[in-house]
Amino acid sequence: MDKKKLSIILAVVLALMGVVMVRNYISQTEKKFVKEEKKAYVLIATTSIPLGTTIDETMVKFDAIPERYVQPKAISSQSLVIGKRAMADILPGEQIMSTKLTITVKDQSLAMRTPQGKRAMTFVIPYLSAVGGKVRPGDYVDLVGTFPYNAQVDGKTITELVSVTLFQNVLVLGMEGGAPPERGKPAPAVTDLVVTLALSPREVSLLTYAMDQGKLKLVLRPPLETAVEPVAPVEVNTMWQYVFSNLGQEFLSPKDEKPPIVRQQTEKKETPPVQLPPTLEVYRGTEKSSMVIK
Repeated sequence: MDKKKLSIILAVVLALMGVVMVRNYISQTEKKFVKEEKKAYVLIATTSIPLGTTIDETMVKFDAIPERYVQPKAISSQSLVIGKRAMADILPGEQIMSTKLTITVKDQSLAMRTPQGKRAMTFVIPYLSAVGGKVRPGDYVDLVGTFPYNAQVDGKTITELVSVTLFQNVLVLGMEGGAPPERGKPAPAVTDLVVTLALSPREVSLLTYAMDQGKLKLVLRPPLETAVEPVAPVEVNTMWQYVFSNLGQEFLSPKDEKPPIVRQQTEKKETPPVQLPPTLEVYRGTEKSSMVIK
């Protein structure tokens, strides 16, 4: 092996050794720095926590994180997390922050349980119009109302009822009344319910007006059903269109339909050929004549 190749090989080996030594030095320095850096224990998510989920002990754990990596509003106490709902999706390993949680319904202060940007509004609703009193504080509901509506038909004003979905995914802050039956005692008379909802200032104004115009109903939502869907108002024509479209078209077709006309094709009769009597051809020179044979 010549000296030129040998020197190249030695240079490559020395370069690799230098890289390894530098990386080991950097790694040891980082470990020493991290070891000496102060850490804080915060709660992190052990699993994916979707929006609207009520958090329990199995969804979070404590983890030691360098203080400079601790997020603002990170929570370090389980009592501040357990029983609350997620206001946004929380990923596995993500620090639990108070800005992503609702106030627990166990808090006795109504003002503290009212989310930011909302207002607590109370109204009275019949027992059967609130899912039979099964709604509880912390649930989410839709608010549906039926109101009279003035429509113009052939130049005349006609009043008809229209049902509309006013609000969707509304937080229930309180529910009182209903007089639930006690064990071993006769069921008391059903009373109206006193419902407190978390509404925006605009929604408060709309609900205040709607309360004096028609009837309201609460519709209970599943915990993870947070989507707000556009729902068209329903009046009598909309209802019947829905009924006929789901029951079939047999109700819309007239019953006195005439049977279909069956056209018969006529066969063409062929005329038999005319039979001519037998003849005998006679030639006289260049002339030709025919004689009928009888």
